[in-house]
Amino acid sequence: MSCRFLKVKRIIVNLLITDIMKGFYIAALCYFALLGCRKETIDLYSGKSLLYFDYSLHTSNQRNPERIDTSLFTFSLANEQVTDSTFNIQISLMGKQADHDRAINIQVIDSATTAVAGTHYEPLAMTYVLPAHQSVVYIPVHIYRTDDMSQQQYRLQLQLRPNKDFDTTITQPDSKKGISTSTFTLYIDDQIAKPTRWLDGYLGTFSRKKILLICSQLNMTVNDFTTIAVAEVIYIGKAMQRYLNQQMAGGNTVYEEDGTEMIMGSLSQ
Repeated sequence: MSCRFLKVKRIIVNLLITDIMKGFYIAALCYFALLGCRKETIDLYSGKSLLYFDYSLHTSNQRNPERIDTSLFTFSLANEQVTDSTFNIQISLMGKQADHDRAINIQVIDSATTAVAGTHYEPLAMTYVLPAHQSVVYIPVHIYRTDDMSQQQYRLQLQLRPNKDFDTTITQPDSKKGISTSTFTLYIDDQIAKPTRWLDGYLGTFSRKKILLICSQLNMTVNDFTTIAVAEVIYIGKAMQRYLNQQMAGGNTVYEEDGTEMIMGSLSQ
């Protein structure tokens, strides 16, 4: 019994020694593997801070939006009582944020601008601020609604200017499109385009005066004409022709801007 016990004991000891050696071998491999590794560091952005107008036209391919450097602001969808509004232009930072405020210099390009400061828009400051620890800032452009905007579209072109804090030149990956990141053009108007849901058969020839009259008489907005159903168009045509007939019968014939009598479409007569 003692011999058999000793054999079992030796077997157990040998197994333990084998397990210990395996653990030591694995530990040694890990140790030398760690010694062979070099510490890698991630390179951080080290170039000069850049500013750019951040606008993009999101197409169906959201991963590859097409950049644009123009935008349109129109009063045409607003109520007639709206006399002014504000358009915010986004400027973004490429580079490191700072722990202090930094100046942004903007210039109106007079040679490419037809809008008149003080008449069509509030004069802009020459310097704005990118706050500390921020990468985006919005520059407000206060726009005034004027009567001439219904006949003429105005243009306001802005340019970012380099200074001690920022550069404004970004290399474009696709120069064929001629997109600029340091200039931005804002088109301003109050021109009402013919809505897609305007059906001449019921509403007649489109005109600004006619659509505004419809809106005032039927408590609608110009924007409603982008979603109305055909049945609503039919109702509008007939209701407005009754109104025009009543005005004519009362000696108050309604005329278009060109002096012709305002009428609805042939299907509304």
